[in-house]
Amino acid sequence: MKKILDFLKNLLIFIYVIVVIFVTICLLSYNDYKVTVLGTTSIIPITDDNLKPDYALGDLLLVKRNKLSDVRVGDKIFFYRTRMGETSIYFAKVTNTERVTDKEYTYTVEGDYRLSSSTYIGKTSTATVVPKVGRFLSFIESKWGFLFIVVFPTLIIFLYTLYSVVLEIKEGDKEEIEIKKENKTENKEEKVTKEDKKEEKETKKETVEEKKVEEKEEVKENVKIEENTTQAEEKHEEKKEIEESKITKEENKETNVEEKKENAKVEESIKKETEENKIEQKEESKLPKAEVKQEPKVEVKAEVAPKTEEQRKRELIEAKLKSMTEEEKKALLRAKLNSMTEEEKRALLEKKRKEKSGN
Repeated sequence: MKKILDFLKNLLIFIYVIVVIFVTICLLSYNDYKVTVLGTTSIIPITDDNLKPDYALGDLLLVKRNKLSDVRVGDKIFFYRTRMGETSIYFAKVTNTERVTDKEYTYTVEGDYRLSSSTYIGKTSTATVVPKVGRFLSFIESKWGFLFIVVFPTLIIFLYTLYSVVLEIKEGDKEEIEIKKENKTENKEEKVTKEDKKEEKETKKETVEEKKVEEKEEVKENVKIEENTTQAEEKHEEKKEIEESKITKEENKETNVEEKKENAKVEESIKKETEENKIEQKEESKLPKAEVKQEPKVEVKAEVAPKTEEQRKRELIEAKLKSMTEEEKKALLRAKLNSMTEEEKRALLEKKRKEKSGN
C-alpha cells in the first residue's frame, strides 16, 4: 500500500511539473494578440461567442497557419479583429485575395471586411478541436490562475524544500554537535583511559620493581640460607668425617691388633710345624741303620707310592726352610701373612684349630 501511495504521489508531482512547464511555455510564446503560438500552430481557447455556432465555449482550438499563397477564395480562415482596444478571434469565408508583396497579402472576407495577412491565423480546415480544455488553459494563463496554480504551489514547494533543507542542516548541525560531544566524551574517556593506563603502567612498574626487590631480597635470603645450610652441611660432614676417621682409626687399630694376633698365631703355628718337622727328622736319624737295611729293597719299592705335586712342594719348602736362618724365616712368614687376605688367614687359623682339636 505504501508503495502505491508513493507511486501516485510521484505521478501527481510529475503531472503538475509538466503542466507548469507547459503553461510557462505558453505564456512565454504569446504573440502581440496574447495568443500562444508554437511554431506555426496557434493555441486558441474559446472564451466568447464570436465562433458560435461552429465552436462552443470552453473548447480549445489548435489552428495551423498555412502559406499565404495557399489561401484561396472560398476558404474559411481564422483572423484577429481589434475593436475599442480589445482583440477578438473570428472566422469567415474569403471572397477575394490580393498580393501586396511576397510576404504580405490582403484578404477580403464576407461582409466586405478587408484584413491584412498579419492578422491571419489559419484555415478552419487545418484546425483541431479539444473540448473543455480551453477554459482550464484560459484560467491558467490568466493572472490569478497562474498565481494560484503555478506561483503559490511552487512557492510552497520552494519553502517546504527550504524548510526541509534548513531542518536537515539543523539536524546535521545537531548531529555534528552530538558527534563533537561524543568525540569530546570519547576524547575524555580516552584521556581517562590513557591516564588509567598510565596509572596502571606506573602501578605495574611499581609492582614489578617491588617484585624485583622482593625477588632480590628472597634471592639474598635464599643465598644466605643456602650458605648457612652449606656451612652447616660442611660442618656436619666434617663432624661425620672426623667421627668416621675416629671410627676407622679405632677399627684399624682393632684390625691391626687382630692381624697382629693372627700373625703371631700363624707364626707360632709355623714355628710349631717347623719344630715338629725337626723333631721328626731327628727321630728318623736316631733309628738304627740295621733295621733300615733289613727291609728288602723290593718291598720298599712296592710300598713307596708315587709322590704328588703337593708332597714335592712341601719337600722343597722344607728344604728351603732348613737352609734359611730364623730371621729369613720370620721375614718370609711376614711376607706370606701380608700377601694373604683376611679370609685366608681366618681359614688357616680355623684349620689349625681343627688340627689341634683333632690331636
